[in-house]
Amino acid sequence: MSVELCGIDTPELKQGEAPRQALAHEAKQKLLKLIAAADNQLMIVLVAKDSDGRTVAEVMAHGQGEAEISFQEELLKSGLAKTRLGGVECPNQIAFEQAQTIAIASKTGVWSQDKRN
Repeated sequence: MSVELCGIDTPELKQGEAPRQALAHEAKQKLLKLIAAADNQLMIVLVAKDSDGRTVAEVMAHGQGEAEISFQEELLKSGLAKTRLGGVECPNQIAFEQAQTIAIASKTGVWSQDKRN
């Protein structure tokens, strides 16, 4: 199943002739680590289908105790994604915006001084 993460944009790996964007590899590695830490037991909350028929969803895993780990929030806090304006409205959009605020304040990832362009 191919899933588009609701509410965020991540740097993209090379697609055809388009070069890889900065931090694309790091974003992919972060996702792979999150999946591995969850023992491949993910919660996929379907939000919508996009215009190309792809599943748009929030993706989470159980953390320690009863806490759930949002993959979108983790990418945002790490500065490996930005919130997406427009499109599908995600149920946890406010939490995503707060996670992005953390990354901006700590000047990490896409928000670091040398990569801010």
